[in-house]
Amino acid sequence: MLISVVVPFHNVEPYIAACLDALAAADYPRDRFELIFVDNNSTDGSADIVRRYPQVRLLSEPAPGAYAARNRGVSASRGSIVAFTDSDCAPDRDWLARIESALNVPGVLLVQGSQRFARESLTLSLLSDYENAKAAHVFSSGVPEIYYAYTNNMAVRRELVDRVGPFAEVMRGGDVLFMQKAIAASSCAAIQYRPEIRVRHLEITSARRWFQKLRIYGESLRAYGTVARARPLNLRERLQIVRATVQRGRYSPVKSAVLLTLLIAGALFYEIGRKFPGSR
Repeated sequence: MLISVVVPFHNVEPYIAACLDALAAADYPRDRFELIFVDNNSTDGSADIVRRYPQVRLLSEPAPGAYAARNRGVSASRGSIVAFTDSDCAPDRDWLARIESALNVPGVLLVQGSQRFARESLTLSLLSDYENAKAAHVFSSGVPEIYYAYTNNMAVRRELVDRVGPFAEVMRGGDVLFMQKAIAASSCAAIQYRPEIRVRHLEITSARRWFQKLRIYGESLRAYGTVARARPLNLRERLQIVRATVQRGRYSPVKSAVLLTLLIAGALFYEIGRKFPGSR
């Protein structure tokens, strides 16, 4: 067994079949990976959908929170690599092969991949371009306090999991806390961003849904920022990422203006979440 894929879920009936189908269709030897889905107190038909896939190990974790569910899955896993995605994401067919290739590089212990959103509309394409440019900037910066993490597309060597322990079982930000422990135990050089490791985030169907996520991320920073060496990107860093996005995509002035408008609105939602947690 080489790769253990751990997927927590809670009431994701609209998306989970797409996630399962994508993983079942992986272009990777079936005897070299296992699929572990962990039910975190679902009350809809999500678990029944998982049971239709005989190749999947279905576990349950009553402690609330996705990080508790991920820890349950990791503790039951057997792979030398542990890969994480979310139940509202659909990885590419070559996702596992790309993960293996990335973690075969000497010294690399954790990789983060890229993501696209539910569809390639103008606004969602611009936003996913920006998010991927941001990841490329952050994970090549060597600045530990701006490193973040996202468990919808992350893979880790077992030795790192054993060294830094399980995820903190908090409601938000457990992945960032894990990232900070990983950097402290090794170095920024052990963390790599690999854009060819791709998933599609099916829940983000509109710019409005992205704004809502940013508000939640702002709340998360307020929670974990007091116990981790973490800070948001400053204005200079954000402008560098915008410039890289525009140049890489060869955006027209109109597309550039649309992106900037979206990002200003997103920054407002992020600050609302950070300063006024629980606001809706």
